[in-house]
Amino acid sequence: MRSQKPTPCFKDRVGEKGAALITAVLLSMLLLAAGGTLVLTSTMTGITARDSTAEMQAYYAAEAGVARTLEVLRGNVQSNPAGTRASFKNVLCSKTLWTTTSGNEVNVASDGSTRFQVLEIMDPDNQTPDCTLASYKPDQLRIRVLGLGPSDSQKKMEIVVGRYTLEYNVKAVVTLPNGSGTPMGFDLGDSNVTSTSGTDLNGSGTLDAYAVSGSDSNIANNVMDGCDPDGTNCGNGPNVSPPNPLVLNSDNTPSFLKSVSNAREFLYGTEGMMNAAINQGRYFTNGASAIASTAGLGASNPDGVLTFVDGDFTLGPGSPTGQGTLIVTGNLTLDGSFNWNGVIMVLGEGHVLRSGGGHGNIYGAVFVAKFARTGASTDAFGAPYFNTNGGGSANIQYSSDAVDKAKAVGGHTIKGVREI
Repeated sequence: MRSQKPTPCFKDRVGEKGAALITAVLLSMLLLAAGGTLVLTSTMTGITARDSTAEMQAYYAAEAGVARTLEVLRGNVQSNPAGTRASFKNVLCSKTLWTTTSGNEVNVASDGSTRFQVLEIMDPDNQTPDCTLASYKPDQLRIRVLGLGPSDSQKKMEIVVGRYTLEYNVKAVVTLPNGSGTPMGFDLGDSNVTSTSGTDLNGSGTLDAYAVSGSDSNIANNVMDGCDPDGTNCGNGPNVSPPNPLVLNSDNTPSFLKSVSNAREFLYGTEGMMNAAINQGRYFTNGASAIASTAGLGASNPDGVLTFVDGDFTLGPGSPTGQGTLIVTGNLTLDGSFNWNGVIMVLGEGHVLRSGGGHGNIYGAVFVAKFARTGASTDAFGAPYFNTNGGGSANIQYSSDAVDKAKAVGGHTIKGVREI
């Protein structure tokens, strides 16, 4: 039997020489690519984390700038030179009085790694104001702040701040709504006892002295002319200027006195004045507690304070002075010598009586309304009582400056904040 010469098994694979090397190279390239991707991802993650932290630091620096600017507006930052009040006008027109708002970079971190800069302070209602005018008083400010963090990170924030906590129109020195149909009690005495003037103590212009409901206009007019409420027994009239009362309507009535529901919400609502006073530690159930409090009646506070007395209150005697907004839900007695700069609201019992000797002054505005704390939404205001025909004399005069300060007793209103 013939035998065949064996053929080597690799004879048919001559063309496959180097295949293992190519496979190894391909696998190495895949592993290298995967490793490179992993290294790149790790690097990018680190960079992203670092940049994110830097941006967050810049954001917080911008927030710090906003907070410190608000501290200026609240009067908690000293001016240079000292003694200048941080009114909206001063902050807008004299930014260099406060380091925080001067436009220079201010360090947040001690090492200077985070800083802020106030880029712009402007009046959005008047972008080219004449700061030389004494009458110019911006109602709101728009403030833009730049936050600076590590790695040249930046964040910009914008805040709009309103000057008033309370916003309402003042159309008369004394406002007395009445929807009951019952005539109000109204007695001003004679010219030797009381005077009421709508002439602005701090500027030009004149308001009406008294604003009453239509049903009481004849009574107010008769009394202001020196007669009894029914028009008889005319004699020496009180000193009232202007001499005729304003009749309240939907256009000239303050928003919180347009209805009893509005008045209740204004006083007792979730964001009403009672809760505002409680939050500020300025809610009192009697007048003695208010006078004995740390801030007293706000006489030593340049802008005054909010004082909410849930009950009766006697202002005087002994010349106690106060400033700001005084809210009394019970009877208000003006006794002896006293001085008040701001707004007095007698809302609830709606009863004001002048008694005792001495001379008392109210510079600002007065609101008197009678209504129950609870009731139907259709309830109407009762007949108020306003009597300054008591012992001593009284002077009530409109002051735009005092009213302006009284409206801001709770601090400025933040109308909006955004990142830009």
